[in-house]
Amino acid sequence: MLEITSHRNGEILNYKHGRETADALMIEVRGIADPQSRVTVNGLPALRCDREFRAEVPLKSRINTVTASAKDKFGERTQSIVLVWDKASFKRYAVRIDDNCFFMTDLARQKPARLFDHFYLKGLKALHEKYGSKFILKCFFRNDHDEAKFTIDQVPSTYRNEFEDNADWLHLAFHALAEFPDRPYQHCTEERLAHDYDMTMNELIRIAGEKACTPPTNVHWAMLPPERFHLMRERGVKILTSSGFMSNRIYVDGKVEDLKGGSCDIGFFYEQDVAHHMLAKRCFYDPDHDLFLSRSFFCFNIDTPAEIEAKIRQEDAAAAATGCEMMESVGHEQYAYPHYMNYLPDYFERLEAACRVPAELGYRPVFFQDGIFGNPAWEK
Repeated sequence: MLEITSHRNGEILNYKHGRETADALMIEVRGIADPQSRVTVNGLPALRCDREFRAEVPLKSRINTVTASAKDKFGERTQSIVLVWDKASFKRYAVRIDDNCFFMTDLARQKPARLFDHFYLKGLKALHEKYGSKFILKCFFRNDHDEAKFTIDQVPSTYRNEFEDNADWLHLAFHALAEFPDRPYQHCTEERLAHDYDMTMNELIRIAGEKACTPPTNVHWAMLPPERFHLMRERGVKILTSSGFMSNRIYVDGKVEDLKGGSCDIGFFYEQDVAHHMLAKRCFYDPDHDLFLSRSFFCFNIDTPAEIEAKIRQEDAAAAATGCEMMESVGHEQYAYPHYMNYLPDYFERLEAACRVPAELGYRPVFFQDGIFGNPAWEK
């Protein structure tokens, strides 16, 4: 018998979980083993009390392996887990807006004199100037709500300099070929995913320049077979984010229902044990695929400004126990447009709440793609 009980494989730790110095994060590893066995953790003898053991272990790298070994007359058993040191962590938030294609359609057809003459981009810039917020706009290649099925290869490169001049706070990224069908990559071929991704990103780079384009942090509907993860990693993807992982909100007869079933839906096919960990701590590292996972907990086109504020403050208070210092504000572009069937007149009030409340609580705006959820400490 041997089991590490204090930490799970893939857990992300920071100064709240131990004693941090410039060189290491000292943590206490605890577990259980047969009382007669001699237990070591990373080669150092552990303190014993009946079945329990504990040992202080330094985490010195971004990705660390911790190995417990129990040896007795019957042989030796070992357990190894991977732990991430989120060095010099700080409170931070990202804003992700999915399903973007309407503003691209307008840029091509209305041809505003300047990029931020467009009301949607103007609204984002106003929030950036007020709160410092940073936005990643996940884009479709095709606008399925347009009768002519507009595609972004029709957008001129006229605005490229403006996109690049604002790349410190505004990024474009791939989301999917189009909004429909739902769950486009849930059971996709490698060829289809690679084709849609590369075609869309090539156009985004042409339109906005490389400085303003970034690998995405998820795909449309957040369902992708693990067998396809390597295609994303090969294209620079570091993080997969979702509001699912065992907790999903859907519309049923015009009302929002919270579903907490026994399946991990809208969560990239991850197992329930990972999903339950995500429910509790919201972040995880998958050592099998070298990917970080993040769970968002509200959507500003579903939640009202008051609900958004309450949820953010609740999650911030819970961080005292979980140690999680990152959060993500999530929504969708189309609800900002009066011609959209589900238009929200208070769209920017909702989005402002998603930016204002984290700022009031001391969270700094980041792009999750940078470093570990926006923490660049290991890249310095």
